[in-house]
Amino acid sequence: MATNDKKARARRGVRRTGAAALLTAAALLLTACGGNAGGGAQPAANSGEPVQGGTLVFAEVTPINNFQTQSARFYEKANVLNSVLDRLTYFDAVSGKLVPWIATKFSGNEDNTEFTFDIRPDVTFSDGTPLDAEAVKANLDVLGKGLEKAQIQPNVDFSAYESTEVVDEDTVKVQLKSADANFLRATSSVAAGLVSPKTLELDNAGQSDIAKISGSGPFVFESEKPDEELVLAKRADYAWAPETAENQGAAYLDKVVVKYLPEVAHRAGAVQSGQVDLVRGLQPADEAAVAAGGNQVLPAPGIDLTANVAAVRIGSGKLADQKVRQALQAGIDRQALKDTVLSDSYEIAGSVLNHKAPGFVDLSADLAYDPEKAKSLLDEAGWVAGADGVREKDGKKLEVTVTSSNNSVVIKPAFELIEQQWREIGVKLINRAADNTFLATALQDPEVEFFGTRQFAYGGLGPVFGPETNTQTLNADEELNELFAAERAAADEAKHEELVAEEQRALVVEKALALVLWDEVQVYGAHSGTNIEFTSGTAPIFQGAWKAEG
Repeated sequence: MATNDKKARARRGVRRTGAAALLTAAALLLTACGGNAGGGAQPAANSGEPVQGGTLVFAEVTPINNFQTQSARFYEKANVLNSVLDRLTYFDAVSGKLVPWIATKFSGNEDNTEFTFDIRPDVTFSDGTPLDAEAVKANLDVLGKGLEKAQIQPNVDFSAYESTEVVDEDTVKVQLKSADANFLRATSSVAAGLVSPKTLELDNAGQSDIAKISGSGPFVFESEKPDEELVLAKRADYAWAPETAENQGAAYLDKVVVKYLPEVAHRAGAVQSGQVDLVRGLQPADEAAVAAGGNQVLPAPGIDLTANVAAVRIGSGKLADQKVRQALQAGIDRQALKDTVLSDSYEIAGSVLNHKAPGFVDLSADLAYDPEKAKSLLDEAGWVAGADGVREKDGKKLEVTVTSSNNSVVIKPAFELIEQQWREIGVKLINRAADNTFLATALQDPEVEFFGTRQFAYGGLGPVFGPETNTQTLNADEELNELFAAERAAADEAKHEELVAEEQRALVVEKALALVLWDEVQVYGAHSGTNIEFTSGTAPIFQGAWKAEG
């Protein structure tokens, strides 16, 4: 395959492709697969043109039953809807720029309060309805205002939305209530996927039912066995991929079958045995075996997401003093996390944004492991060691609890190691990570001090950490919200970047409300013949995927 051809294949997303050469050392293979986790293409071990036809079997982590567009902030939903719904714009992972998709052109005024989109002609939803200016307006109204009759809340990334004017059949003009420098980027989100106006007429149950959702994407719903599998069939007339997609037409694959494999220990074997072509959620301990068997370990960087963090809640009072939070930040040995729990597919966090995210600022120097500094800060905050080594103050032990979902295969062992590290500075961590039963109540409990998570963030960090109801901190910090507002209102690109940098420093260093751990990445395992690339949100791009054996 020519070098230029490889570069072209890289343009749409994060490219991972080819039958991996069986090298003598699995470590070398892992370096090849994981060392480039943040970037564009990896060379294919086999050259050749895409193969038409065939069915790709994809093993997802857990089954779901709600595909309503604006709730697509979970991988299980986004990874399906990415192939069913198109968006106005597309974020190109290689260039780091927004490029045209359904909107062939887009622009904003100087103060980021008005945006114009030229809509591609001749695009239709799978139900035959035209995707024209009226359809775009209907979608934007729901994104910005919600839909009360269907009990659908507004999209948090569209909080500044006021109205949309249909200028003509193929043009809309969007008016915002206040400036929002991140508005355009938000239109690339899967949670801003466009659905048919007929879908918007359905009630909440209808709009949550994948069988009833009509999008303009390259795949359409074919069948479903609840909690077992979901079958998508290609749309033969699809001809409007993002500008940077190599494949501008219909998918190469005939079908995609999504199966569910919640048992992490079974995922590697499913790929190695050929039962599935692609699986999400490969655990680090299995990466070497998958690679050594001639198959592929594919890290898909989460450029659209925050780093994995322990988001801080101050409701119990134990972490109200920022010196305590700063101490805990300094008490995490991130290199030990990488060496002990993670793999070469993971990159240690340098900020609350991922390294490849626009506006990332490297705060690594402020995140150095320094247990002596941590102890000193805790001393200054008045927490003194008790008889059992756990610090105390005003009759309270410095015992803190972390909650998280079980969606990440490394989250529980990561906090097990942090638990050990914090004991050395006199802090006891109660590890409830990966306990979904506990999470059900702890998610909204301000007395639970930490939420282990990563969240989609399209530009600034205000939608993630700003609202009083945000699930990260469960608190609206007045100073942070002033900063978030200034960042959204920044008309100058350089000023906007400067304020995004300030947001990161405030969250990570000054206020230490986000204890950062590692950059978000979803590690996939793939059969040797699977050719696949991923979006900046880690979703597989099935429209450009193909199998060497068809």
